[in-house]
Amino acid sequence: MSHQSSLLPKSAPARRFRQPPAWITWVLGVIFLLDVPVVLLLAFFMWWAVTNNAPDIPPGCSFMDPCPSAPGEYTRSLVFCLGSILLWVVFAYSIYRLLLACFDARESADSRRTTIAVTSALLVGLSAVVLCVLPDWAYGRPLFPQPFWNTARIYSYAYFFAALLSTLYPAYFAVRARYFAYADARASAAIGETDS
Repeated sequence: MSHQSSLLPKSAPARRFRQPPAWITWVLGVIFLLDVPVVLLLAFFMWWAVTNNAPDIPPGCSFMDPCPSAPGEYTRSLVFCLGSILLWVVFAYSIYRLLLACFDARESADSRRTTIAVTSALLVGLSAVVLCVLPDWAYGRPLFPQPFWNTARIYSYAYFFAALLSTLYPAYFAVRARYFAYADARASAAIGETDS
């Protein structure tokens, strides 16, 4: 009898949602609170540069000495504001999906690997495009002939990385919320089985 039971296939281990550590939430929360003022300050300077370098601004006009708003100035300002918000949402969601694939083991290994590969490629590709395009577009001229670490590039890169850093806490918090919803559902199911 024991010989027959040893021949029976063993059940595969249950795939579960690993709990994201709470201490990471606190660390990312502190970083987020410190980072938000920096992002807003850098966004103001970048918006200043974007509006100051519109191609149709009359000579002598600037952010500090404004003239009547030009269509190009309004368009660039709108593109910068909406583009920043859209890219922030895309980066936050991509990081959320990346973290979810790392912690949620309920999906198959192939599916999780695919998610990690796709989201990583998206993050790297978008980062490269933004870092290449943003400085030249914001300042209205090619910055390639100038030294690499000029003021325009420093502001642009600092703004990008500060904004990227601010996406980590919301993404991780969303994964934690997803885990607690999963844990509550398991607890409710266990209570229902016990009552029955």
